[in-house]
Amino acid sequence: IYNRGLAMRKEGYEKGEKIGYGQTSAMLTELKKQEEFAFLKEVDSIALQQSLRDLDRGFVNFFQKRASHPTFKSKHNHFQSYRTVNQKDNIRIVGRYIKLPKLGYVKVRQSMEVGNIHHVTIEHTPSGKYFAVLNVEFEPEPRPNQGGTIGIDV
Repeated sequence: IYNRGLAMRKEGYEKGEKIGYGQTSAMLTELKKQEEFAFLKEVDSIALQQSLRDLDRGFVNFFQKRASHPTFKSKHNHFQSYRTVNQKDNIRIVGRYIKLPKLGYVKVRQSMEVGNIHHVTIEHTPSGKYFAVLNVEFEPEPRPNQGGTIGIDV
């Protein structure tokens, strides 16, 4: 989807058209309706939209001179990931499992308690392992004041 969106934006630029996230998102909707791309219905739609948002963010960074022009993604890149956003509690941790859209319950080894999940990135490393990186909201515990003073030299 990312590469198709990038190709669409390049073609539009060559024709003098300005193509943004809205047009690439509409392209995704049209692709899902075609039988050739029926497999897109099996994938979490939010993850597909996030790849188009990443492309849009890449162009924003390029035009603001913070990054180089977005490039096509290679099939041979061994580091793969996707991101999905928590909407209506569709991502949650239940016991030793995390519930992910379109994947269901996946066993997870949890290293700490998590708060409200904002989004999750699933990463597949070259070694074949999968990792879930959670972006969460939580209230940090206030640290007790030890009453000591510190000095800073300037």
